[in-house]
Amino acid sequence: MNKVKLLVMRSVVACGLIAGGLLVVATSTASATSAKSCVSTQIAVSRGAAQGTAGTNYYALVFTNTRAVCTLFGVPAVQPVIGPTHRSLGPLARNESMGQMPAMHTLAKGQSVSVAFGVVDTGNFATATCGPRKARGVIVTLGSFVRPTYLNLPITVCTKLASTTTRLVAPGVTGA
Repeated sequence: MNKVKLLVMRSVVACGLIAGGLLVVATSTASATSAKSCVSTQIAVSRGAAQGTAGTNYYALVFTNTRAVCTLFGVPAVQPVIGPTHRSLGPLARNESMGQMPAMHTLAKGQSVSVAFGVVDTGNFATATCGPRKARGVIVTLGSFVRPTYLNLPITVCTKLASTTTRLVAPGVTGA
């Protein structure tokens, strides 16, 4: 099975599990019940500012609504990739939001939400345990809200263990 298709399927299943098992809370003054779910053709994905902390660099992955008011929620699937065909490199980013309540975000045209995508310094691991390699970028998807989107992001990741993280989308463009 194509790795990108598998990535999309995993993200759709994860979003469905979140919506089916937890209460979803609106995060804006607009009524979440009156707005339709965002569709992949109206959400643009971009890379925001980067920040570093002890052993991890965080990159804001920004999701911007380009059309009519819509809603979205969840944890994006993020896969480091290499080469012109965007072949998967190492495991998907690990979800750091397990057990947290997802929020429904209602976005007007031009509004954004974001997530902090963490990349752990591969030097924190033994080379044999990590298997470090340079990725050319990442493929980002968010259930049915965001189609697989390539972002140029040169990073070094572990190929033998998860060295990248993601979490629930949050208001604004900082990933916080």
